[in-house]
Amino acid sequence: MAKGLTHFETGPIFVSIIEYLFALLVITLGAGVQATLGLGAALIAGPVLTVIDPDLLPGPMLAMATIVNFRNAIADRASIDVSAWKRAVVGAPLGLAFGILLLTNVEEGSLSVIVSTFVLIAVGLQFGGLKPPKGRLAEHLAGVATAFSSTVAAMPGPMFVVFYGHRKPPTVRGTLASFMLVSTPVILFLLHLDGRFGSRHLLLALSLAPGTFLGLQLGRSLRTKVSVAQFRPLVLGVACVSAISVLFKEIAI
Repeated sequence: MAKGLTHFETGPIFVSIIEYLFALLVITLGAGVQATLGLGAALIAGPVLTVIDPDLLPGPMLAMATIVNFRNAIADRASIDVSAWKRAVVGAPLGLAFGILLLTNVEEGSLSVIVSTFVLIAVGLQFGGLKPPKGRLAEHLAGVATAFSSTVAAMPGPMFVVFYGHRKPPTVRGTLASFMLVSTPVILFLLHLDGRFGSRHLLLALSLAPGTFLGLQLGRSLRTKVSVAQFRPLVLGVACVSAISVLFKEIAI
């Protein structure tokens, strides 16, 4: 293949311009979906990015999603459930600590399987008519679970939807985005300490960041096409497919 586009300390960023453009395309599509639903960037872009360069997940993907989260938090700020957000933030350190503890003692792939299985069961029950948990305890648990799944499986959205998928679209998007704006820097710092988010990972994220801005423009068009009635089935469906894709990756491949 063609010689790398550029080099930075640990090796080439992209093997060819074709790989770069393809990665840019899937980032654009993923960011567009996340700008519309509040989640989905990793689901759309993750499988392709893993093939192009495994280093693109989880750190660079989380870093790029921050751009979309910032936009969603601003655009939907009037609909953010501030009380629920505060309780989720309070619960987040426990989820982060638990995730780090397990990562040092349990194989990462096994943790991803556990998180994905839980998401599938929870989403399946909700599709079957079970109402998601509510109340203060549930809001604390949402922070614990979302931070935990972000740390061990790079899956913040699906776990969040288990607790908040019944809310109105702007509330889901704004509350999840504002939560991730607080938790993502901490997660990236922990990944850095673990050697999984260094200078090369940062440069990968920066090189593909234009795709997230293109995705924001795509999301602006998609938002008007998703009705309130369609929103909940869509976010639950995206959460379900995301969990299935992780299970397939860990078990079948």
